[in-house]
Amino acid sequence: MKKIACFALLALLFTNCKQNNSEKELESIKTPAVTDTVAAIKEETKKENPETTEDCKDIVVEMGDGRECILTNIDLNRAYLNIIKNKQVEESEYFLTALPTEKKSVQVNKNGLISIDYEITKNKVAISMNYEGGVTEVTLEKINNTVKRSIYHYAD
Repeated sequence: MKKIACFALLALLFTNCKQNNSEKELESIKTPAVTDTVAAIKEETKKENPETTEDCKDIVVEMGDGRECILTNIDLNRAYLNIIKNKQVEESEYFLTALPTEKKSVQVNKNGLISIDYEITKNKVAISMNYEGGVTEVTLEKINNTVKRSIYHYAD
């Protein structure tokens, strides 16, 4: 009988210890430290990549119009990807997903867009979108810590 009583007592102690550990595990799951880590990563990313600012003005050109913007805290590649992401130019969904490293021409033949020509130099990207009724020119030029983005629409 003493053996059974000792065995039952040990079983109770063992389950009680197991229960306490489970409660602590649940408590740590309820208050994850991951949110602190994510917040720290976001803050660090902001320090490394400060928020981009834009200073834009509309430009009138012969047989068309345009817009020039000075972008701060950005590089040519990110400025190019922002044009696609924010649809700053019509039919930008036909742009190459990554900025090419050399001169390239892409045949589109959709929605009146015939082709897109990329002219790449060291600190400048010139993109010509050739339409049946005109041309849209997009230029990105690296000037010191800024990028000048110009978008011009010309009618034929």
